[in-house]
Amino acid sequence: MLELIKMSRIEDGSELAAAVDALLNDAFPEGAPNERSAYYSRHGVPITSMLLSDGGRTVGHLAIYERDIKIGEEALRVGLLGEIAITADRRGGGLARRLVRQAHEHLRARSIPFAILFAFEPRVYVSSGYKLMQNQTRFIDTDGHCKTLVYHGGMYAELLGRPWPNQSIDLCGTAV
Repeated sequence: MLELIKMSRIEDGSELAAAVDALLNDAFPEGAPNERSAYYSRHGVPITSMLLSDGGRTVGHLAIYERDIKIGEEALRVGLLGEIAITADRRGGGLARRLVRQAHEHLRARSIPFAILFAFEPRVYVSSGYKLMQNQTRFIDTDGHCKTLVYHGGMYAELLGRPWPNQSIDLCGTAV
Protein backbone atom coordinates (compact mmCIF):
# COMPACT_ATOMS: atom_id res chain seq x y z
CA MET A 1 0.00 0.00 0.00
CA LEU A 2 1.27 3.43 -0.98
CA GLU A 3 1.98 5.80 1.92
CA LEU A 4 2.75 9.52 1.80
CA ILE A 5 5.37 10.63 4.33
CA LYS A 6 6.03 14.31 5.09
CA MET A 7 9.25 15.16 6.88
CA SER A 8 10.93 18.37 7.89
CA ARG A 9 14.31 16.65 7.88
CA ILE A 10 15.76 13.37 6.66
CA GLU A 11 18.43 12.30 9.13
CA ASP A 12 21.87 11.77 7.60
CA GLY A 13 23.15 8.23 7.87
CA SER A 14 19.67 6.70 8.20
CA GLU A 15 18.30 3.93 5.99
CA LEU A 16 15.77 6.42 4.68
CA ALA A 17 18.53 8.86 3.72
CA ALA A 18 20.33 6.09 1.82
CA ALA A 19 17.12 5.17 -0.01
CA VAL A 20 16.47 8.80 -0.98
CA ASP A 21 20.09 9.25 -2.10
CA ALA A 22 19.83 6.16 -4.32
CA LEU A 23 16.51 7.34 -5.77
CA LEU A 24 17.85 10.82 -6.58
CA ASN A 25 21.05 9.51 -8.10
CA ASP A 26 19.10 7.06 -10.25
CA ALA A 27 16.66 9.74 -11.41
CA PHE A 28 19.34 12.37 -12.09
CA PRO A 29 22.42 10.41 -13.21
CA GLU A 30 24.02 13.24 -15.19
CA GLY A 31 25.59 15.75 -12.87
CA ALA A 32 23.85 14.34 -9.80
CA PRO A 33 25.59 14.93 -6.50
CA ASN A 34 26.70 11.79 -4.69
CA GLU A 35 24.20 12.28 -1.89
CA ARG A 36 21.20 14.28 -0.77
CA SER A 37 23.31 16.54 1.45
CA ALA A 38 25.03 17.79 -1.71
CA TYR A 39 21.61 18.89 -3.02
CA TYR A 40 21.06 20.67 0.29
CA SER A 41 24.42 22.42 0.14
CA ARG A 42 23.42 23.77 -3.27
CA HIS A 43 19.82 24.80 -2.48
CA GLY A 44 19.46 24.75 1.30
CA VAL A 45 17.48 22.30 3.38
CA PRO A 46 13.90 22.00 2.12
CA ILE A 47 11.02 23.20 4.29
CA THR A 48 9.40 19.81 3.73
CA SER A 49 10.40 16.58 2.01
CA MET A 50 7.62 14.36 0.73
CA LEU A 51 8.21 10.69 0.17
CA LEU A 52 6.09 7.93 -1.26
CA SER A 53 6.69 4.55 0.30
CA ASP A 54 5.33 1.23 -0.93
CA GLY A 55 5.76 -1.60 1.54
CA GLY A 56 8.71 0.16 3.17
CA ARG A 57 10.40 0.87 -0.19
CA THR A 58 10.88 4.55 -1.07
CA VAL A 59 9.46 5.01 -4.58
CA GLY A 60 9.06 8.80 -4.77
CA HIS A 61 10.59 12.03 -3.48
CA LEU A 62 9.82 15.75 -3.72
CA ALA A 63 11.44 18.65 -1.86
CA ILE A 64 9.60 21.89 -1.09
CA TYR A 65 11.57 25.08 -0.66
CA GLU A 66 10.12 28.48 0.14
CA ARG A 67 11.87 31.59 -1.02
CA ASP A 68 11.34 35.31 -1.14
CA ILE A 69 11.84 36.40 -4.74
CA LYS A 70 11.12 39.49 -6.79
CA ILE A 71 8.71 39.53 -9.71
CA GLY A 72 9.07 42.93 -11.31
CA GLU A 73 9.27 45.26 -8.32
CA GLU A 74 7.14 43.08 -6.02
CA ALA A 75 8.74 40.98 -3.30
CA LEU A 76 6.84 37.73 -2.99
CA ARG A 77 7.18 34.39 -1.21
CA VAL A 78 6.85 31.41 -3.56
CA GLY A 79 7.24 27.67 -3.33
CA LEU A 80 10.02 26.04 -5.29
CA LEU A 81 9.69 22.32 -5.97
CA GLY A 82 12.80 20.30 -6.58
CA GLU A 83 14.33 16.86 -6.62
CA ILE A 84 11.10 15.32 -7.90
CA ALA A 85 11.97 11.69 -8.52
CA ILE A 86 10.12 8.41 -8.99
CA THR A 87 11.79 5.01 -9.19
CA ALA A 88 12.20 3.81 -12.77
CA ASP A 89 9.80 0.88 -12.32
CA ARG A 90 6.99 3.17 -11.06
CA ARG A 91 7.23 6.05 -13.54
CA GLY A 92 4.19 6.85 -15.65
CA GLY A 93 1.70 5.84 -12.96
CA GLY A 94 0.79 9.29 -11.64
CA LEU A 95 3.07 9.24 -8.59
CA ALA A 96 4.83 12.50 -9.48
CA ARG A 97 1.40 14.11 -9.94
CA ARG A 98 0.38 12.82 -6.51
CA LEU A 99 3.49 14.33 -4.88
CA VAL A 100 2.99 17.64 -6.69
CA ARG A 101 -0.70 17.76 -5.64
CA GLN A 102 0.33 17.25 -2.00
CA ALA A 103 3.00 19.94 -2.33
CA HIS A 104 0.40 22.35 -3.72
CA GLU A 105 -1.92 21.64 -0.78
CA HIS A 106 0.97 22.32 1.61
CA LEU A 107 1.79 25.64 -0.10
CA ARG A 108 -1.86 26.75 -0.29
CA ALA A 109 -2.22 26.14 3.45
CA ARG A 110 0.67 28.57 3.89
CA SER A 111 -1.01 31.15 1.58
CA ILE A 112 1.72 30.89 -1.04
CA PRO A 113 0.31 32.01 -4.40
CA PHE A 114 2.71 30.32 -6.84
CA ALA A 115 4.81 27.20 -7.18
CA ILE A 116 7.83 27.18 -9.48
CA LEU A 117 9.86 24.27 -10.76
CA PHE A 118 12.59 23.74 -13.32
CA ALA A 119 11.83 20.61 -15.30
CA PHE A 120 13.93 18.29 -17.43
CA GLU A 121 10.64 16.99 -18.87
CA PRO A 122 8.14 19.90 -18.78
CA ARG A 123 5.29 17.85 -20.33
CA VAL A 124 5.17 15.73 -17.14
CA TYR A 125 3.94 18.71 -15.10
CA VAL A 126 1.27 20.13 -17.43
CA SER A 127 -1.38 17.80 -15.95
CA SER A 128 -0.57 19.29 -12.51
CA GLY A 129 -1.44 22.80 -13.70
CA TYR A 130 2.03 23.97 -14.69
CA LYS A 131 2.65 26.36 -17.56
CA LEU A 132 5.94 27.31 -19.15
CA MET A 133 7.40 30.58 -17.88
CA GLN A 134 8.24 33.18 -20.49
CA ASN A 135 9.77 35.45 -17.84
CA GLN A 136 13.36 36.47 -17.98
CA THR A 137 14.81 34.94 -14.82
CA ARG A 138 17.86 35.97 -12.82
CA PHE A 139 19.48 33.34 -10.58
CA ILE A 140 22.81 32.20 -9.21
CA ASP A 141 24.14 29.36 -11.33
CA THR A 142 26.01 26.34 -9.97
CA ASP A 143 29.29 28.11 -10.77
CA GLY A 144 28.33 30.93 -8.35
CA HIS A 145 27.79 33.53 -11.07
CA CYS A 146 24.52 35.40 -11.70
CA LYS A 147 22.76 34.47 -14.91
CA THR A 148 19.74 36.09 -16.55
CA LEU A 149 17.82 34.16 -19.19
CA VAL A 150 14.49 32.63 -20.13
CA TYR A 151 14.92 29.13 -18.70
CA HIS A 152 13.10 26.84 -21.14
CA GLY A 153 12.21 24.27 -18.47
CA GLY A 154 10.98 26.90 -16.01
CA MET A 155 7.34 26.37 -15.07
CA TYR A 156 4.81 27.94 -12.71
CA ALA A 157 1.49 26.95 -11.17
CA GLU A 158 -1.08 29.42 -9.85
CA LEU A 159 -2.19 28.14 -6.44
CA LEU A 160 -4.53 30.81 -5.07
CA GLY A 161 -6.26 32.15 -8.18
CA ARG A 162 -3.87 35.05 -8.64
CA PRO A 163 -2.72 35.39 -12.27
CA TRP A 164 0.97 34.84 -12.93
CA PRO A 165 2.71 38.18 -13.57
CA ASN A 166 4.62 38.24 -16.83
CA GLN A 167 7.51 40.33 -15.52
CA SER A 168 11.19 39.71 -14.88
CA ILE A 169 12.01 37.39 -11.99
CA ASP A 170 14.91 37.50 -9.55
CA LEU A 171 15.08 34.18 -7.69
CA CYS A 172 17.39 35.82 -5.14
CA GLY A 173 19.42 32.62 -5.09
CA THR A 174 19.86 29.41 -7.05
CA ALA A 175 17.31 27.62 -9.20
CA VAL A 176 16.08 24.38 -7.65
